[in-house]
Amino acid sequence: MRLLKKCTLIAILGSALALVAACGGGAEPAGSGSVDLPGAEAPAEGGSGGSESCKFLSEDEVAEAIGPHDGGQHDYTFGGCVWTASSAKDGFTEAIYAAVLPKAQYETVAEIGQPVSGFVDGATYDETHGELWFPCRSGDYCGIKVSTADSDGRQDTALRLSKLLQGRA
Repeated sequence: MRLLKKCTLIAILGSALALVAACGGGAEPAGSGSVDLPGAEAPAEGGSGGSESCKFLSEDEVAEAIGPHDGGQHDYTFGGCVWTASSAKDGFTEAIYAAVLPKAQYETVAEIGQPVSGFVDGATYDETHGELWFPCRSGDYCGIKVSTADSDGRQDTALRLSKLLQGRA
């Protein structure tokens, strides 16, 4: 069922992008138009990449995990911010994702894994996708996804960044 929801959201996003392109969406100056997507947070004014979630981690904290990166951009799939490495490592472009989502949106995008001990009650980590999720502020859920070429240390990096996110969300 979760796969069906993800496929539906991807189809909606693809249709919206095709419609924007067909209507000449590329003719407007950057930042002058917008497309409302279901379940996607609206980009905030100012800040790195235009997403409020991009303010939760510093440039240096992300660089420690993936090296030089793009500074963070709003990510419509994960629902927060994604920092993408400036160059590929072993043919793989690494990335860090951070999000603070309402419970309903969290349930549609999160890869919920195994319970994590020694952190927030209810925290889970999915080894396959490198995602760590935990309950935070007023019923929302915070998540960090670590997408690296080498899976060794992914969970430690996710936990370290999640602790930072927890203190700032």
